[in-house]
Amino acid sequence: MSFLPVVVHLAGFSSFAYAIYYDVYELQLPEHIHSVREKFGGHAKYLTFLNMCLQCLYFGVCLLADLAGRRSSINRLKDIMFASAAFPIGIFVAVIFWGLYAVDRELIFPAKLDGHFPAWLNHFMHTTVLPLQLAEIYLSRHEYPSRGLGGLINTGLTLAYLFWLNYIFQVAGFWVYPVFKVLSDQTRPVFMAACCAMGGFFYIIGEKLDSSIWKKQKQTKQEEPTKKRPKAKKID
Repeated sequence: MSFLPVVVHLAGFSSFAYAIYYDVYELQLPEHIHSVREKFGGHAKYLTFLNMCLQCLYFGVCLLADLAGRRSSINRLKDIMFASAAFPIGIFVAVIFWGLYAVDRELIFPAKLDGHFPAWLNHFMHTTVLPLQLAEIYLSRHEYPSRGLGGLINTGLTLAYLFWLNYIFQVAGFWVYPVFKVLSDQTRPVFMAACCAMGGFFYIIGEKLDSSIWKKQKQTKQEEPTKKRPKAKKID
């Protein structure tokens, strides 16, 4: 068992578990600061919260896989989760949050939350997933599922959340994120389609990165015995 991957897996599991606990049980936001937080859907209406649950579950599975060994069947589950959900959704959350924040923070994390929402919790929700997933792809080898299976799961999860967002709007009459309020009826579907495309893009990026990193490492290991092998003495 390699030590460093276990450290990353433990850090990922514990940090997301604590962030979920704090968000659910400790964080108190006045209604005039965040009026929709306790409304229809609860915490489960936020992609950030769903992603934290996904990441916590994924890194928990990683720890079990570390104990079970590479040949165990749990590694198959781990690889499918990583390829289709944990990596692309985790990277998407970090990129879309900080991308919108850079354009206009009021679209995603209004300034009125400052002083009520701990900065460390914000980073646990939207930042740490990026280095954790990049470390995971570099330190742990993954056997990617077929493009059809992995892409189908990724697309299904993406469309399911978009349906959930629109269902909340139709039933409860509010958009989960401020960015959807400022978009027109014409531009909102375009933005949603772009988000779907980003999810697929990050799936392909993860697949290419994993293949590139582990192909190089495999080639290096194959070349080492050849380099170390002493030359045979020439016999006259």
